Amino acid sequence: MAISISLTWSEGITDWEADVFTRTVHETLHWLYFRRLDAFFDPPIRVQVFGNWIIPAMVGQGPYWGSQWYVDASYDHELGCVIAPSYLELVRNEPWQRMTPHLDLALLEEDLTDFPAPLARHRPDYYSLGASFPGQAAVMSVSRLRALEDDEEQRLALARLVRHHLGHVLAIPPFERQDRTLRRGLELHCTNCCTMRHAETVEQLLAYARAEAREPWRFCPTCTEALHTVMILHGGNWN
Repeated sequence: MAISISLTWSEGITDWEADVFTRTVHETLHWLYFRRLDAFFDPPIRVQVFGNWIIPAMVGQGPYWGSQWYVDASYDHELGCVIAPSYLELVRNEPWQRMTPHLDLALLEEDLTDFPAPLARHRPDYYSLGASFPGQAAVMSVSRLRALEDDEEQRLALARLVRHHLGHVLAIPPFERQDRTLRRGLELHCTNCCTMRHAETVEQLLAYARAEAREPWRFCPTCTEALHTVMILHGGNWN
């Protein structure tokens, strides 16, 4: 059956960054729908753009009053960054997730670490561009990307970051895959020339983005096949 994916972002995300974020998600999914045009009219994955949302009546009354609450509740002031596992756990346990299961993809202005807080304090110099609970939710940061001086490089790097974590949210690569993969924490990564390669730094992210841009489609054939399997799972028969 069809499932929705919610796109949210924190305070401080610019209109330009939000546009790259949402457009990349739509373009990636639309490319997959080209196999069957009726998917455009009844898409198996429905995108819901909430942006930097807030419920005014709930502010100061308890948790889950807006997208910034997730950031504030998972921010470590000692480290000066958001603890990604804490952020993703809040997303996984939100009341809306229990009422209507869905996928989540978030973009933050704040720096990010994918280490739990106790471990992160032993590595204060470490940062992460994004982190995910595969098949459920992912959170990404533009903090380090903003150091890129060229606007086109920022756009290329951000689109690649979004595409990569959209893949994780869709559980790509699947955990049963054994060839040409690399396990890193909860995430499984592809080692082909593919969007699902893991980028450790901004420089590596940009290098991968440039290499993959030479291809008409940024996912390798194996990951593309897995993505089509996801479409079939949520959209019925795609023969």
